[in-house]
Order: sequence, then structure tokens, then C-alpha cells
Amino acid sequence: MKNLSIAILTILCSDISIAQTTATDFTTNDCAGVSHTLFSELDAGKIIVAAFVMPCGSCSAPSLAAYNAVQSYAVSNPNTVYFYLVDDAANTSCASLTSWGNAATMPLATKFSDLAFNMNDYGTPGMPKIVVLGGANHGIVYNQNSGVSTIGVQTAINGLLSLGTPVINETVSLNLKVVPNPVISDIKIDYSIEKNSDVLIELFSLAGESLLQVTEKNQSSGNHSISFANKISLKNGMYVIKFTTDNHSQSINFIVEK
Repeated sequence: MKNLSIAILTILCSDISIAQTTATDFTTNDCAGVSHTLFSELDAGKIIVAAFVMPCGSCSAPSLAAYNAVQSYAVSNPNTVYFYLVDDAANTSCASLTSWGNAATMPLATKFSDLAFNMNDYGTPGMPKIVVLGGANHGIVYNQNSGVSTIGVQTAINGLLSLGTPVINETVSLNLKVVPNPVISDIKIDYSIEKNSDVLIELFSLAGESLLQVTEKNQSSGNHSISFANKISLKNGMYVIKFTTDNHSQSINFIVEK
């Protein structure tokens, strides 16, 4: 079994209170008439940085910071990191949105003005809202309404790049879940495996710090549960569980609310 070193970074703005940790799928055309299906793009290994704008004057600087973060990967990771400029309420014409984006020196942005790509899917509205989406679980790894910086967005992107291209195996389900979620006291994990296998369960902070590793050797097939009671004390916040068998893996986020 490969012991993968995974760094998953999820940064949530302090004024956004959402439990959702995965993106919402959509299929729609961008302002150039090109069709996009979000989950298909993420499954192909793309990292999407989206800036929801009014557009407005105060939207320019934070959106440009995110745009510049994306452009910094054009040479090192070509055709991997993409910047989407999205009208927040889909009530700005594509022509106006494109003109605003060009004036704000974001000429390479892919523009959207369609409610299928909806800011309300990402928590509390705010201008602008910057989100970073990616990974095999279609995760939201950055979600901020204020305090956006190029370095902050780059940190989120780097966390996703460290995962490599997602491997999607639709025939295998590990049924991984944390019970309850949010966690109030003890952490209990339910999962299932199809055949006897070594099992590695890893717990990560949002900054990618490894907090705990539990290994089960030659575990039998079927349904299993494991409790982290008295093994670790976690502060309130969001964490990541990574579950790895001999040839399959799955990651999920959970929240601690004591």
C-alpha cells in the first residue's frame, strides 16, 4: 500500500458560515459560447479559480489578485489552472462583463453570466467572492469574500497540485463517512472495503498538517467502524480524513463543533 503524503488546504473566510465543502455541478456556456460541465473539468484534473463580481470598482483588486495567481502557473502547469470571471446575479451582459474584465487587466479570464454558475452555492454572498475548486472530491479549498491575496490563492492551488490528477473509479465506493458530522465529541468513521486489505486512515488539518495516522493490517472485507476517542483533541473547525486501501482511496471533510 502506498503511503501518500497529501496536503489538502481549505481556507474559509471567517465571515462565511457554511457546512458545504464540495462544489455544485453545472453545465452551461461561457460568454464565448463554449460549453462547460464543472465536475467533468475537475475530474480531468483542472483547478478552477472563480471570481464572482457585480461587477464593481471594489471587485477589481481582489479579482485581479486571484487572476494573477492563476497566471503564475501558466508556464509551470500549463492547461491546469483556470480563471473564471462570473457575474454574481447573471444580470450583466457578456459584452459588459468582458469589457469590465478587460479594463481590470484580466483579458484571459473565461467569462460567465448564467445562473447555472451560482454564487449562492458557495455560502454568504459578497463582492467579490473568490473560490478555488478542485480535486477528486470536487472540493471547495478556498472561499473568501475579503482579504483575498495572490499568495493566499496560490497556497490553495499548490495544495491541489500536490494531489496530482484525480483518479476516478466509479465502480468502487468505500462509503466513507464521519458520524456525526459535525463532530461534537468523539470522532467515529464508518467505511466498507470489498476485499481483505491493509487500511490507512489519516487525519489532516486544513493547512495540510498530518495530525493522526491509524493503520489496520489485513482487514477483512465488509463494513467497519473506527473511533478516535481519546486519541486526539481537535479545536472547532474543518478537517480532512484520507482513507487508503491497497488500491483505492477517498478523502472527505468534516467539521468539529464542540
